[in-house]
Amino acid sequence: MALKHREDRALFEALREEVAAWEASPYFLPEEELFDLERFLKDKGAEDLCLRLEQTFGRPLNASFWRTLLPYHKLRRVRLEIRREEAEHDRKRALYLESVKEAHRALRDLLELLAEDEKKPSLRLVRPFDPEEHA
Repeated sequence: MALKHREDRALFEALREEVAAWEASPYFLPEEELFDLERFLKDKGAEDLCLRLEQTFGRPLNASFWRTLLPYHKLRRVRLEIRREEAEHDRKRALYLESVKEAHRALRDLLELLAEDEKKPSLRLVRPFDPEEHA
């Protein structure tokens, strides 16, 4: 019994670490935004626990298990909000970048105009020769 308890403890510790890693975990399912509990348990040789959880929560285990947990729903809501904020930040960053590019284009156009003006011959005033000045 002590051996089984130790194995369960190690399994739950590994599960805790993998769930904490979430997106960095190989068990993360990005399309569903779920941790693949079923695959994790089978990879760790805990098919009996997987079957018991399926009997308790239903099939498919991943969706039915996570759907019952309030912290998961809170986490999902926060992640969606963060994604919305990041999208808004990206939109603002793109607008800023476009305005900087526009300012660069306007500055380039101004410099080209000034360069063209420099190339044009300028009018010089020539004063009539005054012999008194050269005396």
